[in-house]
Amino acid sequence: MSRADGAFDLAVNGGGPPTVSYAKPGFLSVQRQVEVPWQDYRWLPDVVMIPFDSQLTVVDLNAPSMQVARGNPVTDADGTRQATVLFPAGNTATLQLPDGTEQPVTSLSIRATEYTVGTNGPAAMLALLPPSSGYTYCIELSADEAVAAGAAAVRFDQPVFSYVENFIGFPVGTPVPVVLTTASKAGGYPRKTDA
Repeated sequence: MSRADGAFDLAVNGGGPPTVSYAKPGFLSVQRQVEVPWQDYRWLPDVVMIPFDSQLTVVDLNAPSMQVARGNPVTDADGTRQATVLFPAGNTATLQLPDGTEQPVTSLSIRATEYTVGTNGPAAMLALLPPSSGYTYCIELSADEAVAAGAAAVRFDQPVFSYVENFIGFPVGTPVPVVLTTASKAGGYPRKTDA
């Protein structure tokens, strides 16, 4: 727990880059690493924790047609956008539970929460970006059932599709790299799981 001013003290063994994970129910977790020398101290950068998007869409995986889940519209100096996820008919899903087992689910309560909103966006990112990545757009696609179960992942048997408006103004036809990540349990940079 932090003090009233948000500061805290944490004693760790020096000589390496420990990862501090910030967590609070109802908010997206944030991780930061800092190199800690022996017999010395370091300040961690300020972080901003954001709540899960209030827009909730229940996706029935047994439905006979494609289903659409959307986050709340977001507007800032970069423009207006609204995260959209498309779930094809006949898709099945399982939760990857902490003990390594899988739990099938027939419906999911989906939220699409954007990290990269406004001037606090960089401080709200789930982790620091690797040097080869640029700060542009990042969303957390979550299922309330997975969060409640502490699941490491939700696995689908066929692809789901993510869509967002071209609020950055890339020329039509420009390839846009997309990396899906999951925050590393050990900390550090998000690790790539699919591309």
